[in-house]
Amino acid sequence: MDNELINVLKATAMFSALDEQAVEAFAHQCRVQKVRKGQMIFSPGQPADRFFAVLEGRVKIFIVSPRGDEQTLHLYGPGSTFGEAAMLSGGDFPAYAEAAADARVLVISRQSLRGALARSADLALGMMAGLSAKLHEFNRLIEELSLKEVPARLAGVLLRQSRAAGRKTFKLAHTKRELAAQIGTVSETLSRALAKLKSLKLIDVKGSQITLLDVRGLEALASAG
Repeated sequence: MDNELINVLKATAMFSALDEQAVEAFAHQCRVQKVRKGQMIFSPGQPADRFFAVLEGRVKIFIVSPRGDEQTLHLYGPGSTFGEAAMLSGGDFPAYAEAAADARVLVISRQSLRGALARSADLALGMMAGLSAKLHEFNRLIEELSLKEVPARLAGVLLRQSRAAGRKTFKLAHTKRELAAQIGTVSETLSRALAKLKSLKLIDVKGSQITLLDVRGLEALASAG
């Protein structure tokens, strides 16, 4: 396994406490899977006997309502893990995981993880930290989808993407369709929300490039809902 992939794993919350040698030793017990855009990685009802780390590309986690409406729960990029909560519960996967772009993922079996946890308390602590962060993120998502209007949800996402990029002008991390699904709406409503934030002089929009003009105003909107 090359140094670039080891560095990606080291960037995850779960593996960050381990030294490079320990990460490499663990990674060699796992396998790398290539997935094409649109390819399903797992579906609801499949046994959760493994979890995954994104090495390259993007992976979308989503559910489908009885009416057929799709709700994106997460979009994961390099350095992210997914599926570990379901695996630890010993049940089935509760959602769909699909490659949102051509990707490579590390497949980590329950058996491999069990052996690694027995050898490393640091890995156990890292896993707890990662799961805690995801629980916080799910709580935020539930609160936003149930209590906030679309412009407020959008403001929150743009603020988070700006912080992740480290600047006020950045390119959207996802397509507008993916972004709409992530905040629980459709592309047309997202476009209206972007236009509204632009008319309020909170942001400027040029294609997929966003510039935050009034961070405090966006923060107030995102908080108020």
